[in-house]
Amino acid sequence: MFLAIHSNEVEIVMWCSPLLYPEKRSKPLAVALPASLTADLPHLREKTVKAGLIARTAAIFRVDEIIIYVDKHGTEDEGELLANILRYCETPQYLRKRIYTISALFKYVGLLPPLKIPSHTVASSLDGIKDGDFRDGVVIKTYKDGSLVDIGLDKPFLVPKKLKRGERVTVKINKTKDSLKLSVVSREEVKLYWGYTVNYEHKGLVDSIKSFNADLVIATSKYGDPITKVFNDMKDAIRKSNKILILFGSPHEGLFEICKRFKVNLSDIAHFIVNTIPFQGCETVRTEEAMLATLSIINIMHYI
Repeated sequence: MFLAIHSNEVEIVMWCSPLLYPEKRSKPLAVALPASLTADLPHLREKTVKAGLIARTAAIFRVDEIIIYVDKHGTEDEGELLANILRYCETPQYLRKRIYTISALFKYVGLLPPLKIPSHTVASSLDGIKDGDFRDGVVIKTYKDGSLVDIGLDKPFLVPKKLKRGERVTVKINKTKDSLKLSVVSREEVKLYWGYTVNYEHKGLVDSIKSFNADLVIATSKYGDPITKVFNDMKDAIRKSNKILILFGSPHEGLFEICKRFKVNLSDIAHFIVNTIPFQGCETVRTEEAMLATLSIINIMHYI
């Protein structure tokens, strides 16, 4: 499918072809979300659903890391809830009972949409396993010179490395005619998009930015420059950058308001302050909606 978009300031021409197994991004991409993201919702059911929307958006656009920052004192517990549900979403279904115990926090996780990322859509039987496949697993038993790992098949398998019980690992499978041999690998070795990580250290916005150490920080705000005005400059900055971080405000406060309370100038911590939804029809745009719109544009910038 050929797509062309024209305006006075932006011209986009790209060829779109579907990828059955999407590769990970060549440059790490993270989003920073406020701990108060679900604070305005009265019921755990709605909080869970909103977290699921965030997880789906992150997966669709191959976000590598979700950073949660404390935007307001008293919302730390909301941040914990958000972090836990986002981690639950990212965990392959076959590992969830191993990793998560019964908790009131997960009462409504049945409402969460499946991510269907490559780490979730692996074969469920030995017959479907191919040599060189990657899978996530959980260590269920350790020995002096090895560990027993559950990788969601009929039985656990031994890896020749002593690991911590309960640890989640990624393994590469060497399949022979008679057996499977597993080796523990880092996520960096997997070429496909393998999901996001969640980072919540109870830090404020500024310290969270420093922790990620991005060389390109993009702040979103309805008071920012219209995306049509800065599109080409942002595109060039993305091409030259190595790590990208996108900042989002809360349901009740934008980034300008949050920074003002903490006596920080937003322009001092972000390279771009951009309105990715100019001429919005609604009085306010929700964080999850802004995230979807912004990442759609960033995704296009990667490929033109």
